[in-house]
Amino acid sequence: MRSPLLVLAFCSSTFAGELIHEDFTAAVLPKGWTTGGRANSWTVVEGALQGVCAKDDDHGPAVFAPLAGRDLDVSCKVKLDEKGNCLMLIDGESAFGGSAHLLRVSIYGNTLALAQDRGTPESHIQQGKLRAALAKEGKKAPPPTAEQLADPQFYRTERLASIPLQAQPGTWIKLDVSLKGNDVTVVVNDTQKLSAQGTVFDVAKSRLVFLIGQGKKLQIDDVRVSTP
Repeated sequence: MRSPLLVLAFCSSTFAGELIHEDFTAAVLPKGWTTGGRANSWTVVEGALQGVCAKDDDHGPAVFAPLAGRDLDVSCKVKLDEKGNCLMLIDGESAFGGSAHLLRVSIYGNTLALAQDRGTPESHIQQGKLRAALAKEGKKAPPPTAEQLADPQFYRTERLASIPLQAQPGTWIKLDVSLKGNDVTVVVNDTQKLSAQGTVFDVAKSRLVFLIGQGKKLQIDDVRVSTP
């Protein structure tokens, strides 16, 4: 028989490492969570967080949950619409200055991908202004040049790994993410596994982000974040 003191110590240790535990049982956004993008894009519907992106919104709305840690275990369930489009990000202290996106876990159609962001916040802002200016003219920004990609300050998103996703849109997809140092592993529905090694992950983390693709709907539930 386990002693009461040992049980209490074990429970206290487990609780101390848990940063986020959210089942969306309340009818409003959880305390501390914030949103960005078009107003009223995020609501709690039937015990899950639901986000909807209008077709004319060129940057999907995001929801942010604060956290603090370095190595993290993250799990959640997501349900996507017919063509599927979901992006989960972990932000933190960028080696290039300031706070930035670090890790991207994305589902686009039938593809699961891992990516990292590199480059300075200033470069990111400049590129955003360029895209906005070109969009007003009905144009798209050109792809990066070899010279730009050779510059470590130039902001870019680098895909690290991807696999075909063995899950159907319209069903709940369980994601378990382990982030330790610069190593990341994602397990999907306890069956598929995708691992990669980045160069920017081994820093203090600051928030968890979910982003919806243009013209899409996303549901999120059972969000857990803890330190190993």
